[in-house]
Amino acid sequence: MTRVVPGLLVVFIAFIAAIGVAGGQTQPPPASLIQNGKVEVRPGASIDREIGAVAGPDPVWLMWRVPMVAGDRELCNSYYSDRSIYSRGYVMDWNPPGLVTPGSGMPQIAPPTGPVPLEAGTGLLVLARIVGGSVERVRTLADDCPIDAGGRAVQWLGGVTPAESLRFLDGMTRIDRTDRLPYESRRNVANSALTAISLHRDAAADAILDRIAGAESDRDLRRQAASALGSARGAHGFATLRTLIAAEKDLDQRRSLVGALGLTREPGTVDALRALARDADARVRAEAVYWFIQRGGPAVIAEAMKVIDADADDGVKKRAVSGLARLPANDSVPPLLQLARTSTNAVVKKDAVSALSNSKDPRAMAFMEELIKR
Repeated sequence: MTRVVPGLLVVFIAFIAAIGVAGGQTQPPPASLIQNGKVEVRPGASIDREIGAVAGPDPVWLMWRVPMVAGDRELCNSYYSDRSIYSRGYVMDWNPPGLVTPGSGMPQIAPPTGPVPLEAGTGLLVLARIVGGSVERVRTLADDCPIDAGGRAVQWLGGVTPAESLRFLDGMTRIDRTDRLPYESRRNVANSALTAISLHRDAAADAILDRIAGAESDRDLRRQAASALGSARGAHGFATLRTLIAAEKDLDQRRSLVGALGLTREPGTVDALRALARDADARVRAEAVYWFIQRGGPAVIAEAMKVIDADADDGVKKRAVSGLARLPANDSVPPLLQLARTSTNAVVKKDAVSALSNSKDPRAMAFMEELIKR
């Protein structure tokens, strides 16, 4: 049965209560979740079958919900006016009828009223745009993100389990699949599908990411999977990345894996990066020392200064200075001032001065005034 949903208030509390948490047990969403669209509730649990049932040339969005991996994740768009949030939501089609250019429209969504639910945004919405029987686009949103459907048809799949969702998305990561889409479009879908996989709470997502991160066929997708392991998969991602780094022979790929390891926040991350900062390869050392500073913070600044002084490679020195510059001003300005004033290495001195010139800290500004007066 189809019902037309005009612009309505987004009642987040009703939405969270209505759809539940367990994958595969979701109930139909309240009419207020998807505004300005035509919503059809389908109980089917097979995504492929539902895609095959979409007829006609007009785009149709399929949407389902699964539990999302833990973490503070903002999977929604915010639109600003006069430095404050004007609207929060997602526009399904950036160029729906009535808009002149893609991205020029604000979501037509009424702001929510009432209290904000404590557990809002802990579920993952997966959206697939279907045109002519092919998946043209994949998107992910938090389940507290109101949606402006732009007049499009939306099919809510109420019986999709995390296992079925992951099976489907895994298939979408196969860039060599045969469909009507051009290669670049297939790659875009693959990238989006991999992002969606990384956000599934189900442990089966780990196995998919492990396989892709350890494969040799597609380097870009492999790097994205490694980054996802570091940023979203906790202790499992940390352990997998350490194993991959130890086994990797390609130096460029190894450097990339070290960067992914730097995204982890596990208890052993700082020690692992400290060891890699002594690696035989300069590019690996450079990446490791940058993330070592980011994850270690003020406690490792003295070690970082020793690296800058002792390492023979200017690339490592530059990356270490860059790492210092990314710390909060109270932590970064004193060592940067020391390097700018006392370093005998021209590369280090130049990068330290450059970092200070971009700081609004009074100590940095005073130093820059000194340089100007000389």
